[in-house]
Amino acid sequence: MKKLLIILVVLALSVGTVFAAGTVVGSKHDLRGTGGGTATNAALIEVCVSCHTPHQATAANKQDPLWNHTGTATTGFGVYSSVTMNASPANIGGSAMGSQSVSMLCMSCHDGTVSVISMYNPPNSGNSAAATTITGRINVSGFIVSNANIGTDMTDDHPVNFTYDAALVTSDGGLQPVASVSAYLIGGQVQCASCHDVHDPTNVPFLRLNNTGSALCLVCHIK
Repeated sequence: MKKLLIILVVLALSVGTVFAAGTVVGSKHDLRGTGGGTATNAALIEVCVSCHTPHQATAANKQDPLWNHTGTATTGFGVYSSVTMNASPANIGGSAMGSQSVSMLCMSCHDGTVSVISMYNPPNSGNSAAATTITGRINVSGFIVSNANIGTDMTDDHPVNFTYDAALVTSDGGLQPVASVSAYLIGGQVQCASCHDVHDPTNVPFLRLNNTGSALCLVCHIK
């Protein structure tokens, strides 16, 4: 019996190792004063509240997924264009809170115009969180100033906000079949979250795959 128990424990640990994934806790997206990301004053004690809340403020307008971070006022990000591209990406800006794309939610921090801890519904800890300047990363206003600041011009960035379907694969000729890409699509579209997993810092910078040998690029592209 003792031997069987030992074997079961070893198997449990092995399974835990196989399925273990990174966590936002302690990562750069953990914005607590004691977290691994943006330093704030000690008042911010919750990991998730900068982006999500169980009880939305009216201003969040029922934005999925229980969104809490103040949206950017930027509406015209523009889109990348190329003579070799067959997709038809759309500008991510312009939609009101409540109907914004995943990519637009990312830009509420990453366009560099909104404090990383600006929220519709502040935490109920009774404390007032404030951003702390981090040289080269966060300025006095709480804006991202590192290379994680994509800016408000996306015409020089990989296109997002376009449909990846069989018609696109056929017209392009250099893309993988939809079936092999579908797990990376958001509602059938390529969005920021197609390449980035905001809750898993295992592959810097929050990539969904280790990009050694351009593995992530090759999920979509045939080269």
